[in-house]
Amino acid sequence: MRHIGIMRHGDAPYINGERQISNLGHQQIKQMAKWYAEHLKGQGLTLETLLVSPILRAQQTAETFESTFNTLVDYEWSRETEPLLKSESDPSMTIPFVEEATQGTTLLISHMPLVSHLWAGWLTGETQYFPTSAIGILDVAEPADTKTAKKVVFHSPE
Repeated sequence: MRHIGIMRHGDAPYINGERQISNLGHQQIKQMAKWYAEHLKGQGLTLETLLVSPILRAQQTAETFESTFNTLVDYEWSRETEPLLKSESDPSMTIPFVEEATQGTTLLISHMPLVSHLWAGWLTGETQYFPTSAIGILDVAEPADTKTAKKVVFHSPE
């Protein structure tokens, strides 16, 4: 069974003409990194792969997430930038890529509407709006071609 987390980037208003993570966004990302570390610990899991959209607000989210998460766990994970995680990406391409390119526990950091489309793709049409910094977690059966996934938990910052 794969444990796949889907996270929307943190709060990111336009700053100097570009969407960058706000102070509120950084605080919410830190809160969610702590929650995610506790979740994984409670499940007896470790993060193996962090896949991040190349867009600035997702990269900034990953940096804040990792700096907090790293203080809470005593293991390492791999981080990769993935163009298939842009907001306009096609989930019918992203889902098989994630299933083939990763194993174990993976966290994706991306954007609306892709995060909601990924959720619906794995959960056969179940809809879920992702507030900024929210994380939804799924268990996806292996082999991936069985297309069996179940919702584990959905959590938003307080």
